Amino acid sequence: MVRLDVYPSSDSGTTTAIPGAGCCDAGVDQLVSISNSTAFPTAGYVVGATISSAGLWHYPATITDPSTTWEVAQFGPADSFTSTTTAAVINQFGKRQQMVWFTSFATDWSTTSTYLQHSYIHWVTRGLFTGRRRIFLGTQVDDMHLPTALYSPAGSLFRIRPSDLDAHVSWMQDLNTRLPPGSAYFVEVGHNGNGDIIAAVNTTTGDNECNPDNPIYFDDGSATTLEFQKPLGSGTDVWPTSPAAYSWSLACAASDSVAAWFQVPANRDAFAHVSHTFAHRSLNNATYSDTNKEIFFNKQWMSAVGITSASKFSSNGLIPPAITGLHNGDAIKAFMDNGITSVVGDNTRPLLRNQVNEFWPVISTVAGNGYDGLLIIPRWATTIFFNCDLPACTTAEWVNTSGGKGNFSDLMVNSKDVNTRHLLGLHHDPFMFHQANLRQADVDAYTVGSKTGKMSMLQIWVETMTQEMSRLTTWPIISITHDNFAKEFSNRMARDKCAPSMKYTLSADASSIVSVDVGASGNSCSVPLPLTIPGDATTTASGTTSEKVGRDPYVKWSTLSGSAVTWKLTSPIAL
Repeated sequence: MVRLDVYPSSDSGTTTAIPGAGCCDAGVDQLVSISNSTAFPTAGYVVGATISSAGLWHYPATITDPSTTWEVAQFGPADSFTSTTTAAVINQFGKRQQMVWFTSFATDWSTTSTYLQHSYIHWVTRGLFTGRRRIFLGTQVDDMHLPTALYSPAGSLFRIRPSDLDAHVSWMQDLNTRLPPGSAYFVEVGHNGNGDIIAAVNTTTGDNECNPDNPIYFDDGSATTLEFQKPLGSGTDVWPTSPAAYSWSLACAASDSVAAWFQVPANRDAFAHVSHTFAHRSLNNATYSDTNKEIFFNKQWMSAVGITSASKFSSNGLIPPAITGLHNGDAIKAFMDNGITSVVGDNTRPLLRNQVNEFWPVISTVAGNGYDGLLIIPRWATTIFFNCDLPACTTAEWVNTSGGKGNFSDLMVNSKDVNTRHLLGLHHDPFMFHQANLRQADVDAYTVGSKTGKMSMLQIWVETMTQEMSRLTTWPIISITHDNFAKEFSNRMARDKCAPSMKYTLSADASSIVSVDVGASGNSCSVPLPLTIPGDATTTASGTTSEKVGRDPYVKWSTLSGSAVTWKLTSPIAL
């Protein structure tokens, strides 16, 4: 049994550390940490790592019955509590055990609650459950090749340079040496080919090589409300009639230094890649013809410059420009006619999040989106704004538009709290960034924890999140491509709808679990089902696989085709 928000008493072998006193009033923060994880080792905690208890009323305790009670979490000193006190215990009362927490929990807003909940999940399940704990950190960079008009200073532009990209390659290599075992982080780039052509035609080489000698220009006067649903067949073409097909040569495209940089295979393959459309036309009111050109031209450009040959390229994915067109059936049809099966959405917009389960994607419908069958991956916005290249810019925009208070350090404290809660809550939604956020070559040095040096805002953000996650847990931090995000979300929804189940087989004396049957509704499911195991296990069933990443426990995947799959535990689990 697990008990939360409990007042210390003889029922838990404890008493309040100060008679009747709880903690903490506003402005007082008592740090909490896991002090003993031996009863739930698969939770993957870093023992002793502290985290804020702000906003969570609690009762610091002391143990009065050590013969039945041991501490698993503790509070640090604060205010009138001058020494460490007990935050949670496990009791052994005869054959009955209970875990008791002396703090309130609020996983809907509290990063600390989201973090601490893994203790009782892994304790009560003994680390044996249907499902999988995995951290996917996706950082998608939109608008690559386009210049960005900055929020501040007004009237200024920024476009990424090869030196900025070089810095991110070496940084990703370094970061991966510092992350927990099994980690593999990379940045994913959303390309807009027209930005390359805009730059190329303005070079000396491009002046000779580019034919036509102009990029795509149009008057995009189609502003709409955010969730505007375009009547099918309506709208006006704004793309020029010529060129009718992509016709710029590789020599033209490579005239720009950024496109030339990506043509070096080692540079290109350091990143993942996905389309962000050719000219970034707003698609809310776009015609089928214009949308088709946005997709097809970018496919042709990516093929010409070698992006489609990258080791991490998503051929079936799209980052819609400004996340538009997702209520435009003509645009969605153009996506899907060009092989696009998934796009990212925007979690600030409720209609683009699944209203049944926040861990599922949205699947477009005629009624809601104008066209059936497009998978919309949820994606987090951040306070590293699209139109900012430096901390002063994004801080000003945060304060002026988003209710922020303080300086850039305050912004990052807020970002850490908000976004580590998403990661600790096992949300797989990628995060949104933009090309201006990668300015690095000429910025001032910045310090994040143990790392000091010139950093882009994306680097600062990722360092902040990964250092905090690695401070608190031993969990591997893994990046996957857009297409694989789509697969993960699709499979998660399919698994949940199969209603996975698990049945123990006990030893003859009923003292331990010796095997587990993985089943589902009708013992059938269109996707494999995961089983997390604290040790190892074997099976004679076909269609199974085993996954072991870093220090995380084994995950056994079972394909069900009418029968449950039995896994025999290598080491029985004591009850």
